[in-house]
Amino acid sequence: MPRHFARAFVVVFLFASAAIAQPPAPTHKIVATDRQTVAATITYKVNTTRFAVTRWMVFLPEPPELPSQGMVKTTGDAGTKIVTEKSSLARTVRYLEVSIAKPVPGGGLSLKLEVEATLRSRKLVELQTGEAPLAVAALTAAEKKYYLSPTTRVDHDAKPVQDWLTAKTLRLGKNEAPIDFAARVLEVIRADYTYHYDADKDTRASIACKASHTDCGGMTYLFVAAMRASGVPARVLVGRQAISRKPGTTAAQQEYDRPHVRAELYAAGVGWVPVDPAYARSSKNRPVASFVGFDPGDLLVLHVDVDLQLPYPGKVREAPLLQIGPHYWTAGNGTFDGYFGPTGWEMKVTPSEKK
Repeated sequence: MPRHFARAFVVVFLFASAAIAQPPAPTHKIVATDRQTVAATITYKVNTTRFAVTRWMVFLPEPPELPSQGMVKTTGDAGTKIVTEKSSLARTVRYLEVSIAKPVPGGGLSLKLEVEATLRSRKLVELQTGEAPLAVAALTAAEKKYYLSPTTRVDHDAKPVQDWLTAKTLRLGKNEAPIDFAARVLEVIRADYTYHYDADKDTRASIACKASHTDCGGMTYLFVAAMRASGVPARVLVGRQAISRKPGTTAAQQEYDRPHVRAELYAAGVGWVPVDPAYARSSKNRPVASFVGFDPGDLLVLHVDVDLQLPYPGKVREAPLLQIGPHYWTAGNGTFDGYFGPTGWEMKVTPSEKK
């Protein structure tokens, strides 16, 4: 009899432990609304001076379907094919290979990408009393692992980042909601950094954390690094603002190609929550908490997260981004002296009808 009682007690205890371990019920939801349909045309030019190219190998982005954008249709040059990059995210990209029958010094390659998509604004709102949370797909094991892991640019395992997190007390509290923690990280970024765009600057989290100014990339890498370091899945959205090129600007200015990145954190039962550290820093008349779960629907995302592993013939090469220029490799004769540019960026916008 005591033996049977002990077994029953263990079963009850295990069920009680499982119940305690359940995550708290969601208190928020993401409301998404179609904001605008966009048609973007991106043109690229790669040139050489004395190098004679015999073979071009080029990777371009393949914009994905996401909570922030749908009805995505992409058209590229003839001969491009869709392939999968080699990270565990297995992101789709475009690959083009061109062989030159009669190579001559000073050749070049021109490319064009046309993208249509519907961009959505998103807002994090509290559930009303008695309102059931939305059905949200859980992350796969591979996705969760990746969105918690360090990469070349989101290097939260680096000592400078760990020291920065400790100095700024940026660790998720025992009973702290990830959404509240995100607001604390934004407060630090807003207070400590000024915005400065430099297309050639190293914006890795381990570099940005030691600077006093950085751009949207550096701020976003820091934010995502802080989330991942505390066990909150997070990612980078890499794209371009849905605004055409500003006349009179140069390639060194942000308004030329309109590059922008923002972040998302994953909250159980809520899904991907948008966060824009650069917008939060520049709009100081609003509390930072209002930028957690805020997406105005103005970013055409070209790919999710950074540090793609591109499958070139015979070797995988890492590409930080496929945002402004393509990632390319060549074979040919002579010393390579290729250079990128000029580019083209045109954006046509049709506002969605309000319902």
